[in-house]
Parts: sequence; structure tokens; C-alpha cells
Amino acid sequence: MKPSTEPDTRWWDGPAALLLLLTLLSASGRLVATNWTDHLLQTQTLVFLGALAGLALGQSRFRPGVALFFALAYGLFFVPWQLGLTVTGDKYGWSSAPPLLWADRQTVLSDRLQVSLAQLAARQDVEDPLLFLALMDTLFWGLGAWAGYTLTRRGDAWRAVLPAGIAALVVQVYDPYPRSRAGIIALYLFFALFLWARTTYLHHRAGWQATRTPQAPFLGLEMTRAAFYVALGLVVVAWIFPAPADLLPTARRAWDRLSRPWNALREHLEPLFAPLRGGNVPVVGEFYGPQLPLGRGGERTETVILTVRAPSDYPIGVRFYWRARVYDRYADGLWQATFPADQPVALTEDALTFPGREGRLPEWAGRWTTVITYTTEFPISALYLAPQPVWVDVPVQADLAETPDGTVDLAVLKAVPALPAGATYHARSALDAATVAQLRAAGTDYPQWVAERYLQLPPNITPRTQELAAQIAAGKETPYDIAVAVTEYLRAHIRYTPTVPPVPRGREPLDWFLFDLRRGFCNYYASAEVVLLRSLGIPARLAVGFASGKWERGRYLVRDKDAHAWPEVYFPGVGWVEFEPTASQPPLLRPSGEEERGEEGQGERAGLRGLRPWEWEEEEIEALPEWTGEEGPQTAPTAAPSRLLVWVLAAGGGAVLAYGVWRARRHLREPLPVLLERGMERLGVEPPPAVRRWADYARLPPEVQAYLEINRALVRLGIPPSPSDTPAERAARLVARVPRAAPWVEELLGRYQAAVYGRGPTGDPAVRRAGRAVRLLSWQVRLSRR
Repeated sequence: MKPSTEPDTRWWDGPAALLLLLTLLSASGRLVATNWTDHLLQTQTLVFLGALAGLALGQSRFRPGVALFFALAYGLFFVPWQLGLTVTGDKYGWSSAPPLLWADRQTVLSDRLQVSLAQLAARQDVEDPLLFLALMDTLFWGLGAWAGYTLTRRGDAWRAVLPAGIAALVVQVYDPYPRSRAGIIALYLFFALFLWARTTYLHHRAGWQATRTPQAPFLGLEMTRAAFYVALGLVVVAWIFPAPADLLPTARRAWDRLSRPWNALREHLEPLFAPLRGGNVPVVGEFYGPQLPLGRGGERTETVILTVRAPSDYPIGVRFYWRARVYDRYADGLWQATFPADQPVALTEDALTFPGREGRLPEWAGRWTTVITYTTEFPISALYLAPQPVWVDVPVQADLAETPDGTVDLAVLKAVPALPAGATYHARSALDAATVAQLRAAGTDYPQWVAERYLQLPPNITPRTQELAAQIAAGKETPYDIAVAVTEYLRAHIRYTPTVPPVPRGREPLDWFLFDLRRGFCNYYASAEVVLLRSLGIPARLAVGFASGKWERGRYLVRDKDAHAWPEVYFPGVGWVEFEPTASQPPLLRPSGEEERGEEGQGERAGLRGLRPWEWEEEEIEALPEWTGEEGPQTAPTAAPSRLLVWVLAAGGGAVLAYGVWRARRHLREPLPVLLERGMERLGVEPPPAVRRWADYARLPPEVQAYLEINRALVRLGIPPSPSDTPAERAARLVARVPRAAPWVEELLGRYQAAVYGRGPTGDPAVRRAGRAVRLLSWQVRLSRR
């Protein structure tokens, strides 16, 4: 047999092993943070157990081949054990049955994995996330075992932790947002750098010991502290500075060449990611495309998508929606937007003109105009805007249709280029603030283009759907009253659920929703109202985006769970008006407007005047400037500085102040604590006991201050000195407990006796180094005892 060329050295160090575990847990934590599927926390359990197994195998006398065999054997036990914990009876409707035997669990796992592998081999979307979970469990078990074995056999930190770091970076590529998750990568880098510094010191220490090179007693702690600051500094610098690929075209081209094989591999792995939450890779672009199926729904998350700052003094009746797109054509459970796409517009130079607005006058019937600030947490192309947007301050293209009356029919505004995560944009919108009186008086004189586009109905709309619409509208005189009746019917008779079962084959989805299922989510509520109104000759369309979100600290936090769809109804002279039929959302209430219409009639906008602002229960947001009435867009408000910037400035100012005090203390005539105590006394303030003790200590000569470290060390070691003990006796007791401190203790004792009983204090700074050595050595002894 060929002898092994692997060195026989075993590298073992408790702090290094701890840092290795923290590094691996950080890498696996990046996967857990994605929340792509349930039970991802298993990967942290397995990487931890794998690292322990690797450390043990590395310390053993086994050859590499034997150690690999044991690592595989342990993995074949631990990985199926963790996967078996995911199989429970209640998942398969067996909750009333006795607990599953492990043989039954393994049978279920085997069958599910075989089905998933067959789907993957056929390039079909894998329906069960178990295969992905099994691969991740196996991967992180192997990464843990490799890292533990490599660290103890070779003492090579980078070879041990780099594979786990690559896995974490791959996850980061697939899950780059929210941006806060990148902090886990920074944590991994910090622990990895710290571990590298520790192993480097261990290698040097072994060389020093082999050559009998003298070492300072506190060198290890000093090196550890230095490594901590260096690692922290490198992570901060890497976090602040942009990537080389963003600065140098050559680096960008090199990165593109290196990433081509990876992109090809991603295409082959796409079916594996199909069952995961959120799909495979968040796409920079539109969350709502030109087509929208009614879908089956799903549980939404708390992930923040958008933050919005809007005025707090808006009129009664205004409801904030953050609209992304509208759809005009419906058939067989699918909505489509049939607008000419990617039309160039210049909203910062010329405001859009929507139906209901005459010319460019600020008086827009039933509308309230304001500027709103948006900050996106994800890259986006389609902008989220309060309807109707008049202008935005970023370059855009639009899917829109120009109408015969000189207005535009807008489906979506898309930023060109797409906005990155963290981008802020401003937009002026004319929000619906019409009163009931205005909407009732709007009439039915619809423009021809509105009737042609927004009264479309598919041929398979059932007769009983049309009959239901007629029953709801019976006795109602105006389109507004009919729209309110349809809204109230849906809110009262349809129960909200976040998911629905598949539509039965051959059934029209909305007929099935209204008469048989009688439950659903916003897509079904809004679509049903649009179809019911269109069947009555009232133009309506579907809008999608997000509901207003939660008000926190002067802004709206719009989360993934706020994704929403709602109907918009056309009223001549007013334009598109939102309604809210979804039962899970609060009802949309409008002022009557009757009390403002009298002998002093103020025109169509009278209903907006004299309305009280909405009173927030929490602190109010600072109002943004409104449209002043001049033509063209006004200057957008400047975004408030982020909280991170405020903290950075505060920390920087504090650091500068601390550095200035540290530099100035050398030029002070008296110690800083003494000056502080004296200044408080001059102001008539009694200094706290802590300040007085600090000042008293600062007045002592350096030799006495350093000698006091002997007393503190004795207390630290549990052998406090007696008041009757002489300095020599105290020094002897400390040397007996900490022999390595003998030279430093002797120096302190001699300097102290010379200062007190001899020629007096000299102010030699060398005594401070001796005191520091005694302090560090006593801490080492205390920690080693524990």
C-alpha cells in the first residue's frame, strides 16, 4: 500500500474550532434566510453536526480514505434522519393515526424523491420541494465535515471555509433582496477573516516554539485583538466600496466571461426551483406583466417591497393605492393589457393629460393633487404610483393609448433603465377625491373609445352571471349607485380566503366563484365586479399593485402581503375611480358633498373644500408640497436622509471627538478626570462617586497605578489581599499563583517601593506595560481555570 503523504500534525485550538462553527453557521444561515421552503433550518443542524464529526475525524489517527468512509456513513444516518422529521401524519391526513414508524417515513421519502427525480430528468417543473431540501442537507453536511477535517489536519482556514462561502454566495445570487440579507455574507466574511488570523498566529507560534524563540506572555491576546479589528475593518471597507465590476469595464467583461458556465447551469436547474416560495430568482423588472391569471393564490410574506412618504392632510374619501398596471381584456380567467407598449414619454417636461381633466388647469374635477415619494426595496421596472400619475422625476416609457379627445389611456409607466434596489423616485398624482354627489351627477355620456375598450365581455360569460348583475342593479338610478351595490354585494356574500382550489374543468372561473365557491381573494373580487359592471354597460377595468400598507414612523411600509387587485370605474368628467369589493380590506367611504352644494355653489370642486384632514393615531408625516397650479411639473422634494446615514454621521462625529480628546490629553496640565471633577464643582454640580474615584486614581503616580494591578489580580483570582499584607507579601502570593508573571511583578514591586520609600516617582511609562502584562496573565489563569 502506498504510504499517505498527509502530514501527521494535528492542529487543535478551541477558539479556532469555535470560529469555524460560527463561520459555517453564518454560511448556512444565508440559505435559511431565503425562506424558500419549510425545514431549511435543518441545514444549520447538519452543518454543525458535520463540523463536529469533521473535527473528531481530523483528530483521529484514521487515514484520509477511512475518515471519508466514516464521514459518508455518518451522513447516511444524519441526513435521512433530518429529512424523516419532515414527514408527519397530519401532512397526509393521518393526524388521527398513531405516529409514523421510521420505516414508513423512509418509504414515503423514497417515493417522493423518485417522483421528483423523474420530473427533473424529463426537464419538467419539480412539484415537491423535498428534492431541493435533500440536496441542501447533503451539501451542508459535506461542507461541515470537510471544514472540520481540513482545519484539524492541515490548519488551513481558507481551504476549510471557502467552499461554504461559495455556497453562500450562490444563494446570494439567487436571493439578492432584501438587501439586509447581504449582512449575513458580511458576518461570514468577518468570522472567516478572524479564523484565518487565528490559524496564522498558531502556525507562527509553532515555528517560534520549534526554534525556542521567546514570546511575550500576552502575545496571543494582543494578536487576537488585532485580528478582530483588522477583520472588522476589511469587512467594512468591502461593504462600503463598490464592486470592481461596477467601476472597471475590463472587470465587468471578465466577470461576464466567468459567469457564462454558471448561467448555463442555472438554466438546467430551473425546474428544481419551481416548488420554492418566490420561484427561483427575483427578476429585475416587472412584478406584474402584460397578462394576469386569476390564479390560486398563496400565503404572502412580511417582506417590505416599498416605502412611501405621502402627505397626512389629505381629504376625506382619499384612499392610497400604489398601482403598477391596469388590464382591459378578460377571458377564461386571464386578464390582458392590450395597449401599445414602450411608448416614449417625457413626464418631467410635459405632464400627462387624463380623461376628466380639461387642458392643463389645476382644477381637476373630483381630484386631489399631491407629490409622493417612493423608495423601492427591490429592483423594479414598472413603477408603483398613486393613480392618476401626472409626472415622475425618472426617465420612463409607457404602455398607453392616445385617445381621440387628446388624453392618454395609461396602462403602466416603466423606468428606463430599471431602478435598482434602494432607489427613490418622486411623482405627482391626481388622486380620486370625488364626492358622492359628483359621481352621481357624472352621467353616462361615455366617450366612444372608453365604451369600445372597457365594455368588452368574453362570449362564455354565463347567463346567470348577467342575471345576478341585473338583480343587484334593480332600482338603482346612476352608475355610481350600481357600482356601490355591486361592491357591497361582493363584500357581504363572498368570504375572503388567501387561496382557492383549482377551477373545475369546463367551468367559467367567475361563474364558479360567484355561485359555487363563494370565497376567494382580491383577483376574484375585483374581476367579478368588473365583469358585473360591464354586463350592465358601465365601463370598468382591473388595476393591480399594492394596498396602502402599514403606517410606521412617518411612512407607509408596503409589504409583500399588501399585494392587491381592485376595480376602477369610469365616470365622465372625473375619470377612473377606485372601488373596494375585497372583504379583507376596509371599506372605501366618500363624503356626500351635498352640504357643499347650495346657493354659494363653488363649482365642481366645492365638494373638496372644507373637508377636515384625516387624523392619524400615530405621529403625522411631514406634508410634501402640493401642485401650485403652475403649468408643468414642480421641483420634487428632496428625500430625507436615511437612518443609516444619520447613524454613520453620528458615529463619525463621536469618533472624531474621541480622537481629539485622546490627542489633546497629552497637552493637558492635569489629567482629564481631574479637570472633569473640577469643572463640575465650578458649575455647582456635585460630582458622582464614580467621577471622584476616577479623579483620585488619576492623581496617583504611574508607579502606584501600575502596582494596583497586583491587588486587582489577586481579587480576580479569588485570593484578595488582607489589609495587613505588605507589598512584598502580596507580590509573593501572586507569583505563587501565576509563575509566568514573576518578572513583571518584581518590576512593579521595585518601582513601587522606589517611588514610595525612595527617590520618588519617575513617571516612567514602562511600568504601565508591566501592569498590563500582569492584568492579561491573571485573566488567562482565571479563564483557563473555568
